[in-house]
Amino acid sequence: MKLKLLFLLTVFVLTAPLYSRLIAAASSEQLPKSRPYAWTTDHLQIGVRWQPFGLPGCELYDANRPLISKHSSYAQFWVSWNAVEPDEKNTDYKNHMSGHLQSIENAVNLCIERGVKVEFVMWHTPRWASVSGNAGPWRPKTGLHAEFVTRMAEHFKGRVDAYQLYHEVNLQGMMKEADSRFIIDEIFNKGAKAVRSVYDREPRMPVIISTSGTSPCEGCGSLAGLKGKGAVAVDDYYDQQIASTEMMNGVDALNMNVSDHFNGYGMMDGQIIPHVWGQYDLVRSKLDAANLHSKKILSSESWIVWDGSGNNHDVNADGVKDEKDSFDKTVTIFGKLLERGLNTMNMPWCDNSSRWSMGLVKRVDYNGRIKQLKPKWVVPANDGGPGIVTRKINLRGSSDDTIVPLEMPSSGLPFTEENYINPGDPNHLHYYAWRWYSQISGGSDEVIRHAMAGEQGNDITVLGIGMTGQEQYRISSYNRSKKSFTVLIYSGGANGKGWANVSIPSTIQDGKYYNNEHSKIDFRGEGIKNARKYSTRIITKEISRVDGSDQNVKEVELRKQVVREGKLTARVDGMNKFTTIEFSPIR
Repeated sequence: MKLKLLFLLTVFVLTAPLYSRLIAAASSEQLPKSRPYAWTTDHLQIGVRWQPFGLPGCELYDANRPLISKHSSYAQFWVSWNAVEPDEKNTDYKNHMSGHLQSIENAVNLCIERGVKVEFVMWHTPRWASVSGNAGPWRPKTGLHAEFVTRMAEHFKGRVDAYQLYHEVNLQGMMKEADSRFIIDEIFNKGAKAVRSVYDREPRMPVIISTSGTSPCEGCGSLAGLKGKGAVAVDDYYDQQIASTEMMNGVDALNMNVSDHFNGYGMMDGQIIPHVWGQYDLVRSKLDAANLHSKKILSSESWIVWDGSGNNHDVNADGVKDEKDSFDKTVTIFGKLLERGLNTMNMPWCDNSSRWSMGLVKRVDYNGRIKQLKPKWVVPANDGGPGIVTRKINLRGSSDDTIVPLEMPSSGLPFTEENYINPGDPNHLHYYAWRWYSQISGGSDEVIRHAMAGEQGNDITVLGIGMTGQEQYRISSYNRSKKSFTVLIYSGGANGKGWANVSIPSTIQDGKYYNNEHSKIDFRGEGIKNARKYSTRIITKEISRVDGSDQNVKEVELRKQVVREGKLTARVDGMNKFTTIEFSPIR
């Protein structure tokens, strides 16, 4: 499997006046605000990975799409050091800020205005900073990566809440000439200290620091210093990190890739990593064995292939690899991982210029220019908005008025309208499964992990004939902004006829991994106390695997219920596959 990080990075010089005018043009309704909060590893975040083109109008339009402005709680940006500081003069952000850094900054500010948290993933090395003199995935000179991380942390302190120090360095191809010792000492140890030192300065601010995602490529060359390849190397990669006391003291979490490729569907060494949720279990067991119960696991990248490429899987066995498979994979992978305790999940927000077709939404002709230049590439949107671009494209140009769309070459896994089940829908089919799960993180609200399925004294119980089928998931969170609990229940065999009784603790309990003595903020005891009244809103439905529409929707609201024995309870009648329950206090 070839590396999937072959992005076509386009650098644009953005003008502040234009950007300011565009921001001012957005209505207050488009810019929901929320009370700022400190993002900890107890918080639940479901969002997107955003790759801005560097065009103010394009970025503003994208930020106002419901995917980001309404449903995402965080955005992840892959920050190429090589693109941020292509020349040594670009280390001076005040006087010589690169076009790429300007585009990242503008997108970050758009997120902040919408109450969306921000995470950076660092990768690649500029020519002037690499030992080899080459730009890209090469070993940096000693100390320079930490200096870069320091500059970024100083520039974005108060705006960026989480940092992943590199990406997929279990592969040699991601940092040539380096070995595992260099990665742990130079990238992770020094990088963590660099970020922490900046955020610990007055005014002190919280920050989440993690290591690096792990490529699920079984056949790719492993990083020097790791045993074997594929799953064997990944296993050793985690062992070496956990063995470094200094590194584990410096970071808040380890990372893993969430995908439907090798680690998603049994294409790695099955004795070690049978599937992606098995990888989560593997890392969790290693942390527990080392008495590192307070350390968490975060997703680095997460994505679902939706087209007919060889990377897809016919998981529904209908003989076709298409968007229906992507829908089913999203339900499974998100359900199994969120139920286990993974607290961050993101997916690429849009079809992009990389060779991997994996966006949640489709590229749209936001200002009509693509249709003007390439009318055959655009079809009408069924929501009455800008037309849908039916090609995988890159946008090149210095402004929204001069951009030129470039179609990806055949080597870049291109797609056309024929790959779409519903060409006029601005969203891909698996967006609707992602959106259902995204309820658990509350958009711009502050949301923390609540009960865990199967956790003694802190369980989410679902009992009844409606809870049936091969796939069953139950996930709970607490919305601190609204003082309400949300429970998501997936019952793969439900048919709208059965029933189920649901119960969760009415306050935040002492959890095995979340909300305990290791937490940065003590949320325990929050919720709805005994004898207090609460209301229950239940929505149970199907989601169409053709167009994503809600079907067979049943909605019930129960008021003036009373908390008894520390439990919130609800009965779901006529249970469908997708059920959302919200418990809210009555004031």
